[in-house]
Amino acid sequence: MSRFIWPLTYLLSAICVLLLLWGGVKSGNRLLNELWNIGHVAAFFIWTLLIGRISWCNKLAVNVLIASMLLFTIIVGSAIEGLQLLRGSNFSLTDVLNDLTGAWMALTVIYYCRTETSKLQLIAMFSGALLLALISFRNLAMTIYDEIQMYQNFPILVDFKSPDQQQRIWAKAMTIVSAPDNASLNVLKLDFDTAEYSGFALRYFVSNWRDYQYLALKIYRHQSPSVDINCRINDRQHDLHGYSYQDRFHRQYRLNKGWNFINIALAEVEKAPVNRLMDLSDVSHVGCFVVRQPIQQTIYLHTISLY
Repeated sequence: MSRFIWPLTYLLSAICVLLLLWGGVKSGNRLLNELWNIGHVAAFFIWTLLIGRISWCNKLAVNVLIASMLLFTIIVGSAIEGLQLLRGSNFSLTDVLNDLTGAWMALTVIYYCRTETSKLQLIAMFSGALLLALISFRNLAMTIYDEIQMYQNFPILVDFKSPDQQQRIWAKAMTIVSAPDNASLNVLKLDFDTAEYSGFALRYFVSNWRDYQYLALKIYRHQSPSVDINCRINDRQHDLHGYSYQDRFHRQYRLNKGWNFINIALAEVEKAPVNRLMDLSDVSHVGCFVVRQPIQQTIYLHTISLY
């Protein structure tokens, strides 16, 4: 069996090198993004196992091997992040932690296979591997859970009954709080600054709206006077062909003090592009923003849903 396993391991190792140096995948699919991040765990697990097979590594005392491999992982992992920084990506400490997780898991396997293992130290190694795995796989688990909830709750896009829903929204300043006039309601408090454009976007949602007639937003505002908010909707075709202003839905709505209900007819959204019909089975962006506000504005988003 080993005559097949190890050549396959070498092949996977080479693939991991190419993928990590490539610098990541940019995708609107958050599950794919999280799986890509977990690739750091797999890569350093494989590399550590392969290095552990080298004859001189087998001769090292196990504690020396562990310390050396962890130091190697930090150096190589940081170097990979540095190369990605040169390519315009961000340096990610989370990726380095994932690198260490993969290395520690492989070292646990190596230690288990050693003849001179201590039962107490083996338990410590397994415990450390489990703890690191829980930390590294936490975001993936949360993403899978929220993806399931997102489809189960559809046509409600967000209602903030679960704090995990906050990751579906992009905004500079936001937090889930109780509604100002009803402590039993969870709402997303959004603070808009005085920049030229300030707002929020729905990042992750079910994109097929073909069977519905309206998009509804329920928003509370405790400030006065009223403020105008712009709502923008577009499909994936818009994203792929230049982001033209004439190729999307864009309309302004007034938010008064108290509860506000914005109902957007999807028939109007579909007809919004000048030279075509918007594809309501492949909506890719929903966003709302204010323009050039003299003071900070705050709204409380309760729900976004279809009906």
